[in-house]
Amino acid sequence: MAMFTKETALEVAYIGAGAAAGKVVGAKVYEQLPASVTTQLGTYAPYVEGAIPVLIGLFLPQLAGSSTFVRGLANGMIASGASTIVGTAYDQIKGATAGGGAGVGNVMMGNVMMSGYGNGIISTPLMGSTDGDSDYSDTSYDFTSAGTGEMDY
Repeated sequence: MAMFTKETALEVAYIGAGAAAGKVVGAKVYEQLPASVTTQLGTYAPYVEGAIPVLIGLFLPQLAGSSTFVRGLANGMIASGASTIVGTAYDQIKGATAGGGAGVGNVMMGNVMMSGYGNGIISTPLMGSTDGDSDYSDTSYDFTSAGTGEMDY
């Protein structure tokens, strides 16, 4: 029994075509929405653009039958829309943690424990000076040097 058959190759092609169609359909349908709706969406616009191919992919087999071709297109559209939604969420999470605050992986030696500044507001750090000095606010600072005061602990 061969794992890669003609049917498998066609199904992969159908899913790929559905993924490409999902990107195009999502963008084209979103463009057709009234400006009064799209302006109110704001940062949620990419989520709506991703949800469009997911919804079309869910209803496509009910509208056009459940042949292998239609199922492949539907699955590709669902995957494309889900990829857009997850990618947007990832980018927003990544943007929220980059440079602005402690963020993931920057808790002990970053702005929370060592900083005199927290998101632009002078605050008392858990470690370090309390005089508002920004000695510890730069996450690229060498925290292992004796000049930081860590050697005293």
